[in-house]
Amino acid sequence: MVRALVLLLLVTVAASQSLDTRIEAGVKRGVDFLLSRFHAEKGWGNAIGTGTYGNMGTPYPYDAGPTALVSYALLKAGVPRDHPTLKKAFSMLKLRHRTPAVAYEISVLLLAVAERAGAGSCPDFRVAPLRAERTNHRFKKPARNPFPKEEWTWVQDLARKLMSFQAENGGWRYYPNDFHSGGRADVSSTQFALLALSTANRCGVLVPDDVFRKARDYLLLSQEKEGREVPRAIHVPGGDPDALDRARGFPYIAGSDVPPYRRVSGGMTAAGVASLILLREELGPDERTERAILDGYAWVGRYFCVEVNPGMWPFLNGSYHYVWLYALERCGDLGRREVIGGRSWFAEGATYLLSQQREDGAFVDETCMNPKDVLGTAFALLFLTRAHKPVSGGG
Repeated sequence: MVRALVLLLLVTVAASQSLDTRIEAGVKRGVDFLLSRFHAEKGWGNAIGTGTYGNMGTPYPYDAGPTALVSYALLKAGVPRDHPTLKKAFSMLKLRHRTPAVAYEISVLLLAVAERAGAGSCPDFRVAPLRAERTNHRFKKPARNPFPKEEWTWVQDLARKLMSFQAENGGWRYYPNDFHSGGRADVSSTQFALLALSTANRCGVLVPDDVFRKARDYLLLSQEKEGREVPRAIHVPGGDPDALDRARGFPYIAGSDVPPYRRVSGGMTAAGVASLILLREELGPDERTERAILDGYAWVGRYFCVEVNPGMWPFLNGSYHYVWLYALERCGDLGRREVIGGRSWFAEGATYLLSQQREDGAFVDETCMNPKDVLGTAFALLFLTRAHKPVSGGG
């Protein structure tokens, strides 16, 4: 019996080492692909939607989004900040898209600029005694913030613009109080806004607690009100091992006048859980948020699948597949969870992604907007590098 257990342990360790080696090789190939696709004038191109809202107008172009997203993914993958391609990309962004007009792009650009400026080595200004050093003065930064002055000002300007985009209900949409496209806020835009503002807040840019409180209220109201009782999907130290939670997911836009947007999906549920975890870090725990997080994990665990974005037909069932995996990474890593619903989410997701990598190094997501190879590879790298894994982990 003991020998069998030892052999099983050795096999498990060997398999883990083998996966780590494959991930390292896959990330390198993905990085090489993205670097090869950079264009001196266009960066990594425009993201073009495959359709329009209500079949009206033209597909929405995002001029800054792909270049900001790819730059962020490359930095997270270990590409040096002074790499010639990244230097060109940030110069282009600063010259042409310093403060974009769409919440998605503002958010991703803030993440990229902060990462390049040194967010990874920045102390946490949300905790005492550094909390007192935070400032909202445009031309002054905390003494222990490592950002160059120009990047500090850039991050502040992006954070201020993003805060001005917050809708009356506490969420974010493409534009402030966007009336024409199914709702004034959506869970997807909100998750990226919170990732960006939480990063800015941690690095010393003053983001008022009220911004986070309103976002928390929006997300709590967006989650399904009822759900099937299922065994608890995550380990809670000291908790009841037989506890049941209600699998309550998140839709793209709760109560939207466009029925498909009210459908629940894996991508939106993982995004909602990760966002609430960020808000718990900013505001502290409270009973409603803890319940929403447990129930959100219950939904993810019940419908877990890495081969497709799980959801209820027709909206987001199979769509934005790698965006779902990136949201799963944040849901797992921000929550310090290696297992959700009995599933080793990272090992399963990484194994699936590596099986899909093209010979040229690209990860092509046929279910997202164009350019599918560039955006798919960026999201795959963010998953494989565990871009939001905390320094210390848990079960």
